[in-house]
Amino acid sequence: MKDCDPLSALKLIKIGILAATVMAFSVPLAGAADIAVRLIHATNAPIPGGEKGLQESEPRLAKAFGWREYRLLSKTSSSLQEGEIRQLDLGRKLALRVKLLKQQGLTYLVRCQVLRGEEEILQTSVSMASGSAYFITGPEHDNGQLLISIAIR
Repeated sequence: MKDCDPLSALKLIKIGILAATVMAFSVPLAGAADIAVRLIHATNAPIPGGEKGLQESEPRLAKAFGWREYRLLSKTSSSLQEGEIRQLDLGRKLALRVKLLKQQGLTYLVRCQVLRGEEEILQTSVSMASGSAYFITGPEHDNGQLLISIAIR
């Protein structure tokens, strides 16, 4: 076996690592998605203790929904394969049932059903780009309203 100088070997290793890293971050699995869901309480009343958990998003939320205060109540995530259905518990007797209907490149078609107990209170299908978030305005809650944020990648 022919000996290789250490510098050439190191260059080959760096190229291999770079290629693997680029492939891992630029090629999504066909027909698969990661979904992150947050349940948010929106209100005009001051939030006790000042802990909100959404300081970075609050200006955009206020502009979109008109409430002054936003508090993260729960968050959950899941991976989905095309055609697969997952039910994610949000707390407050709410759940989100999601189904990845189709993936085309970095665009995902997702069916979302909001459930209160076993009762469906909303069903919608949405086309989302990877890295984007979709908001569903939920029921009134504690002098405000619940918001459900769904992000996909």
